[in-house]
Amino acid sequence: SYQPVIVFAFSKKECESLALQISKLDFNTDEEKTLVDSVFMNAIDSLSDDDKKLPQVEHILPLLKRGIGIHHSGLLPILKEVIEILFQEGLVKALFATETFAMGLNMPAKTVVFTNVKKFDGRDFRWLSAGEYIQMSGRAGRRGLDDRGIVILMIDEEMEPQVAKNMLKGDSDPLMSSFHLGYNMLLNLMRVEGVDPETLIKKSFHQFQSDKALPGY
Repeated sequence: SYQPVIVFAFSKKECESLALQISKLDFNTDEEKTLVDSVFMNAIDSLSDDDKKLPQVEHILPLLKRGIGIHHSGLLPILKEVIEILFQEGLVKALFATETFAMGLNMPAKTVVFTNVKKFDGRDFRWLSAGEYIQMSGRAGRRGLDDRGIVILMIDEEMEPQVAKNMLKGDSDPLMSSFHLGYNMLLNLMRVEGVDPETLIKKSFHQFQSDKALPGY
């Protein structure tokens, strides 16, 4: 068995489309369906009546009961949380997700599938970097449960050997600070008692990187 499977797609629309394509399949037992229904109904109980009628709320439950999940930034936070819980509990067997699912969440699977090895970066379509590949493929293999993780790449165009080697064997992307000191942040820091903005900035990772870039550091 390859389950559970995380299928990484690079758009919300593709996640939903792929999930619907397999919506006739059923991965859960009747007992598991009952558990899914119970967890889901308890979770959405906190939503307003109007929110409960949203298409994404009404359409996701039939999929979840069949063991099929969707995870992307367009979902309500409560839905993402429910799907994460169901996945952790083994009640979602096939999860279609964007790459944000691989960021910060400890949600391993037995198998990871890439629907593509190219992504749109805002300007052009490019091959995945080694860091992006490592981040997502690293979800394959559950500690204590799997001897090995399985990664499947769906490639529908020619890929140069060096490109493949760089993606699979290359170094992870360098860690870069996103710290940006603006007027609002500076004013907020000055308002906090006992906080010295200058000391805080000196101890930041951004400052460390800036210092390290200086000759003779």
